[in-house]
Amino acid sequence: MKTIIAAILLLLAATGWAQSAAPGAGQPVTVRLESEVEQLARGYATAFPDIPHTPIYLNLRREGATVTLVGIRSMKAVAGVLVVETDKGLTYVLNPKDVVSLTDAPPKKEP
Repeated sequence: MKTIIAAILLLLAATGWAQSAAPGAGQPVTVRLESEVEQLARGYATAFPDIPHTPIYLNLRREGATVTLVGIRSMKAVAGVLVVETDKGLTYVLNPKDVVSLTDAPPKKEP
């Protein structure tokens, strides 16, 4: 009887050890979710090449004022920011939440 109990205990211990040693068991899993600013940046950068006419205007709202960048040459998303290059060779790193519009329509002149 002792032999049967010992054999059962050894069998249970061996199966328990085999399960804990299974590949992938206990491995950390990394789940990455894009933030809102990353999605916005990627959306603007994806839409940029579809604007057919030049110059392209980028309207920003900063500290309550609207600023317009004229002659956008390139735009790419890097993590949660927009990297924007103008025809003048200037490069801006912008928060995509500050972007009001990206358009080929010139801004209206105030009277």
